[in-house]
Amino acid sequence: MKTTIGVLGDLADTLGSNAGLLIQQSLLSKVFLNECLSSEDHLIKEAAEWTKQAISRAICVLLFGTYFPSF
Repeated sequence: MKTTIGVLGDLADTLGSNAGLLIQQSLLSKVFLNECLSSEDHLIKEAAEWTKQAISRAICVLLFGTYFPSF
């Protein structure tokens, strides 16, 4: 699970806005991400949090042309 969710994050991070949008719109990706976020395994949860951030970064670039980190 950890590797798979990491690959989704890598795709969003590497391919950028188009991949981020496709991943966000995919029902399977959403379900899998939520499952990983609620995992009791802290390594899976940590990878899922990173993936969620990578998807958000990719979509922000698409919408705003740049990434604005949240504080």
